Amino acid sequence: MTIDKEIILDLLPLCQSGLASEPSRRLVEAWLRDHPEARAGSPAGPDEAGGDGIEALARARRLRRWQRWLYGLAIGFSVLSLTSQFHIEGGRLTSAKLLALEMPLLFAPVILAAILCWIGYFRLKRRLR
Repeated sequence: MTIDKEIILDLLPLCQSGLASEPSRRLVEAWLRDHPEARAGSPAGPDEAGGDGIEALARARRLRRWQRWLYGLAIGFSVLSLTSQFHIEGGRLTSAKLLALEMPLLFAPVILAAILCWIGYFRLKRRLR
């Protein structure tokens, strides 16, 4: 069975966006392997690393997964570093303390981890643009 190049070019954007089904993605990958000359002219042409568009898509998905993890960790560490202690007596708030200021040696690694996660998150965000 022969597949027209136009059909593959119609399916490529769906594969790149992750909306294509697994059989369609495999069909496009197989067709691109069999027709390497079409790979350079396709919208999913070679990326900087020399791979084809499907490989670039898989790499982008892995980076997005890391980006989501870093975002979650950054939020978690940031909230943890803002941990506070409140004292309520007689139904009134008598004092509030930011524990990071009270115990800086204990919270320094948490704050450092939050900063590193935010830096990683924004670097990946810029890289994925």
